[in-house]
Amino acid sequence: MPPALLPTPGGADADGCFSGCCIVDEDGTPIILYTGVRLRSNPECGPLPPAECDLNLPFVETQLAAVPEGDPTLAMWSKREEPVLPMPPPDMPLVGWRDPFIFEIKGKQGNGREWGMLMGSGLKGQGGAIMIYRSESLYGGWRFDGMLCEADNTETGAMWECPLLLELTQTQANPKASAQATGGIQSIHDSHTQLPTPTGKPASFREARNQGGQTDKAVESEPGNFQEMFGQIEPQPIASTSGKAAGGVSLLSRQISDLSVVSQDSGSGSAQQPAAQQQRQQPRQHTHFLCISPDAPTNPVLYWLGAFDHQNTKFILEGAKGPLKLDLGDILYAPNLMIDGKGRHILWGWLQERRKVGSYDYAGCLSVPRLLHLRGDRLIQEPVPEVSNLRRGQCWKTRHLSIQEEEMTPLEGLRGSSLDIEVVLDRGDASAAGLLFQGWDAAGEGSAAIVYDWERSVLEAIYEAPPQDMGATQDPNAEEGDGLRRVGGPVEADSGDVHMRILLDHSCVEVYLGTGEVLSTRIYRGHPPEDADAGISFVSYGGTANVKKCSAWAVKSIWKRDFQPHEQASVFETIYEPVTAVMPMGSPVAA
Repeated sequence: MPPALLPTPGGADADGCFSGCCIVDEDGTPIILYTGVRLRSNPECGPLPPAECDLNLPFVETQLAAVPEGDPTLAMWSKREEPVLPMPPPDMPLVGWRDPFIFEIKGKQGNGREWGMLMGSGLKGQGGAIMIYRSESLYGGWRFDGMLCEADNTETGAMWECPLLLELTQTQANPKASAQATGGIQSIHDSHTQLPTPTGKPASFREARNQGGQTDKAVESEPGNFQEMFGQIEPQPIASTSGKAAGGVSLLSRQISDLSVVSQDSGSGSAQQPAAQQQRQQPRQHTHFLCISPDAPTNPVLYWLGAFDHQNTKFILEGAKGPLKLDLGDILYAPNLMIDGKGRHILWGWLQERRKVGSYDYAGCLSVPRLLHLRGDRLIQEPVPEVSNLRRGQCWKTRHLSIQEEEMTPLEGLRGSSLDIEVVLDRGDASAAGLLFQGWDAAGEGSAAIVYDWERSVLEAIYEAPPQDMGATQDPNAEEGDGLRRVGGPVEADSGDVHMRILLDHSCVEVYLGTGEVLSTRIYRGHPPEDADAGISFVSYGGTANVKKCSAWAVKSIWKRDFQPHEQASVFETIYEPVTAVMPMGSPVAA
């Protein structure tokens, strides 16, 4: 499919159309809100902002909107002529101003609903920050309403891109059961905020106002101290950002019914109430998910689980659990959220390439849709159940298989470059075990293993060689003389067994654990010989591990057939398999 948006020469997005979100307006019109970028050096893009609103960056950022042209496949979009927000507030020491995230909120005086907008930003010399705006219309009239939250140091980045905020649902503690969980919504109450209620009717699009088009991304901000902060793999939260309290609200959705929020009154007299009643009235501490993408795509996406101050619309960084890595791998960045028609919290992320620039003609891909929920005070991520519908052919199975130390045990007969593998590993007397992905030829980076290390409580990918252009060096946690590149992080084992689901799509690998963690990475193995099997083997280190059970399937494409570039938009609906169960039309999705 063609890009939904492209830069418009001479326009506010002449040099790039960057991240944002999509929301359905009150009349059923899907609207993309995004950040347009023009270079200061571009003479065709008009005057610079006034001095009090000029951030003095190499580029100028503007918040823009686009609506569909009436195509039910949402393939063709038209840009609105007027910006949603033309410039940042005056006289603020911001290092950036981008990536709008929309939600619906009640007016502060209780008089009707308003739209709310989170904006990624940062304060010079202080650290990342998230701004809040309010408006009665998605198209304009936005008022700056303070900060959702702000750090008091740059350890988590100088610029917080792509901010997300969501209240999560508790689910069962059994990892086997949670693998079948579909998420869900529980009612929350706050006098100031409310999520939209769906109409249940097909949307009729608002008439498009303007023609136009998007792409690229500029990142110019002070880097945080990521090497020091995230270079070490330890089984604990990475750091604590005491930061200042800040506010915001839950995620938007057109597909949720009757979800409202009413504040908890901290009123006086609680000391005289029974202890059980006081406990019931205490705000839940780790129910809200705050996520940011710090500084640049080479850094890990971070999240906090913390308390949300409904009265003052503040997310409290102090005392929150985190920051933690959303993904233990090295390719996920700029995720976005939606709530689908079943009330499920679903996240996508951009999975980048790690090959030499110029050796490919696309900008990575999206991750598998992930369900988000809580198990106790832990974030659980798992593929949506609909991903299993892509399985095809006969299931490859094995049970009670011993893996001898440092001996490869092939998954014989398993074929395909796109696979869905579920495995349960028992430690036995091994220190680590996992799956080895064989390198095929010199065009790849050699073999790589996905390994769980019980002694260090770490899940990691271990490579024979780094990608050719990434400048990767030996991991600081590798033993002296190891010479291997490692990507990974801390996890929480479940009773000694490791439940692992690996989704392989050519070079792209997503590893989901039963304890909720995910590792996404690339393994460039080259092209397999004709009629070769999948080139995957079980491996064990430091002793003998056991495969309690393993099931694997080949995975079909979501596309009915390959799309040819010369084909028109009218044929789009005939070349892809509908996935409305995962992403219903009219739901808020990433731009």
